[in-house]
Amino acid sequence: MKINLNIVSPKKIMNILVMMIVLNCGAAQAQPQQGLMSRLIEIKYSTELYLTTQIKNETNPAKKDSALALYNTMRWKLDGFVYQISSALITQNSPKVFKQIDAWCYAQKEPILNVESNQNIAAHVASFAEIDALFQSQIALTLYNKPKSLNLTTNVFYLLKDSYSIIKGLSDLKTRKTIAIVELLDHTRLLSPGEVGKGGK
Repeated sequence: MKINLNIVSPKKIMNILVMMIVLNCGAAQAQPQQGLMSRLIEIKYSTELYLTTQIKNETNPAKKDSALALYNTMRWKLDGFVYQISSALITQNSPKVFKQIDAWCYAQKEPILNVESNQNIAAHVASFAEIDALFQSQIALTLYNKPKSLNLTTNVFYLLKDSYSIIKGLSDLKTRKTIAIVELLDHTRLLSPGEVGKGGK
């Protein structure tokens, strides 16, 4: 009997990706995330959800401004991290740095990240640990301590849109895996506050 191992269709890949992300987000509070991409995805969608709920539900303008300031801080820190990793991958023309950080993420057993690391990735680890600490203390704590009566329709829409663009981007790439990783990392960056605000209305 012959088994046909043709390339999986983009639609099936997107469904699998969405299911993995939903399962990751559901397990976010039960145990530490595993790889670098799943941690970045959790930070991205939870931070965008945090700003959406603050825009929709908060009546105090000072608290809205505070939420926006926190979001912008997360955004520039995350952009800096993604661009730094991407530039390291491109200049070295190798996915080695990504693999080392990913292995470090998989080795984490506690929610508090251990910044002891290989000297080659120490700066990247310290940068990501700072982002994760801010996320855990300011966003996850606020978001996950509230009753789960949030309308996730908007965030699911962005999730599907981003998943499609990731898959399309990868299928369009006719180049080395280093650039494919850079493309994936780019999709973990936060939306502009204006885009999040439009989605929250």
